[in-house]
Amino acid sequence: MINRIAFLYRAYRYRYRIDPTEIRYILANLRPGDTAVDVGCHKGGYLYWMQRRVGERGQVFAFEPQPRLFAYLQEIQQLFGFNNVQLEHKGLSSAPGRMELHVPASASGTSPGATLNRLTATEGLALTRHQVDVSTLDDYFHKRGIRPALLKIDVEGHELEVLKGGRELLAVCKPRILMECENRHIQAGSVQDVFDFLLRLGYVGYFITQGGLRPLQEFDASLHQRAGEGRYWEAEGYVNNFVFE
Repeated sequence: MINRIAFLYRAYRYRYRIDPTEIRYILANLRPGDTAVDVGCHKGGYLYWMQRRVGERGQVFAFEPQPRLFAYLQEIQQLFGFNNVQLEHKGLSSAPGRMELHVPASASGTSPGATLNRLTATEGLALTRHQVDVSTLDDYFHKRGIRPALLKIDVEGHELEVLKGGRELLAVCKPRILMECENRHIQAGSVQDVFDFLLRLGYVGYFITQGGLRPLQEFDASLHQRAGEGRYWEAEGYVNNFVFE
């Protein structure tokens, strides 16, 4: 009962307090019967709304490589009877295989900062490492004839590798993309490399502010992702979510 209430509280908090514009975008751009993909599902704050919107005739594929979070999501699926959700205990990258998942240490054993990018102790982080299965968007969806209408991607700096692994899917199906992308998580290159990859495929980009969507051409990393002291990514005006369509 407690997990059920906590899950619903989290979902509604995301919709009305944490990411209201992002959730509105999902609800406006998914229809009953659609297929959606949640890459980096974490605790399911977006998953609830995605599965609710696509309905019984639709399906949501949710990827979460963290072992404890995947077990939690399995419990949630059973509690709520999410028959339209396919949970996958794996990550997505540019090539299939096995990779090391780096999870910043926490009391719960889970972290929103978990990444398939290589993290080291020199960055001041205590880490837990897990060997996890990895697939690609092309192998999992394109080769199987599954055509997602929308991708939500939250992979802590691994965005470009996920997109590279879906080049054919993106070129042919052109699913809408809602993606977190921050320079602070990217170890080589910048957010512009991620943007350019999608722009070359014919996508048009936007960034999300409290006022809604603004054209990507107006995004300035030195302004909208300005680094500073402390938890600067929580500062007013900081931008980390983007839409491509």
